[in-house]
Amino acid sequence: MTSIGIDIGGTSIKAVRLGVDSVVEQDDEVPYTGTPGEMIGQVADLVSSLRRPATGSVGVGVAGLVRWPEGVFVWGPHVRGENLAMGERLAELLGLPVVVDNDANCAALAELRLGAAMGCQNAVVMTLGTGIGAGIIAGGAVYRGESFAGEAGHMTMIPDGDPCECGRRGCWETLVSGRRFGEEARRLMRIDPRGALATIVGGAEPNGSFLGLAAAAGDVGARDAVIEAGRWLGRGVANLVSILDPEMIVVGGAAVAVGELLIDTAREEAVRSVEGSSHRQPVRIEVARCGPRAGAIGAGLLALDGLKS
Repeated sequence: MTSIGIDIGGTSIKAVRLGVDSVVEQDDEVPYTGTPGEMIGQVADLVSSLRRPATGSVGVGVAGLVRWPEGVFVWGPHVRGENLAMGERLAELLGLPVVVDNDANCAALAELRLGAAMGCQNAVVMTLGTGIGAGIIAGGAVYRGESFAGEAGHMTMIPDGDPCECGRRGCWETLVSGRRFGEEARRLMRIDPRGALATIVGGAEPNGSFLGLAAAAGDVGARDAVIEAGRWLGRGVANLVSILDPEMIVVGGAAVAVGELLIDTAREEAVRSVEGSSHRQPVRIEVARCGPRAGAIGAGLLALDGLKS
């Protein structure tokens, strides 16, 4: 029996088909576009393209507040729609069981079963994409609270700071996220349109990976931007460590593309910032292993779990 996993983010929708031993047999990706109806249609089309006779269920991870286990997408700052009965609507369209969860919860499940958090009882899996998501693992299972646990990207870090897509100001994801990396790259290119960063980017859309490459090549502005982002990443991680005391923090998404300078800076800043650091084990910040398809893989695993229950 196979399953299909879908990951709906603010810029793209990723899909995988999981086969025997949860191996990815096929994957696909399309840009995220527009209205809730268009989103449902995109998901249905992806499922149809990956579906095989042995496909028994579909899992969907979506960036935002998802009411568990009903599968209702309540709201999200980067994905359009409110109180959308996504699981029910997709099940009717596809004629298959559909389970819907938050995308970071799905990524956490993937890292717990197949990735960096294997063997952990307590961990946090952070996904840096358009914003920041956090899947919490407690007692060896994904912890959802009443439904919406893990919205760490909207911790207030700077009161009256930069506007956030959620409608508030100074959220953590305004300081370090895929969106922020792209903004920093564009800012630096405006300052120095013939600099190392502009040369590396060429005619492509600037993103975090280009920022990391420019920093590694010695571009001072890019290096400073990466270090500053790493400090904010570490400060937020310290908050999570103080509250949750996990065995490790797993960081994936755009942070991995930026590179080791970001992660190393975050490790150092987390140690400096966490309460009682001299009396704790050093904060373990590990790079995610399931790659950019972690959310889709985790959604597929969630769907397979439904078949077994």
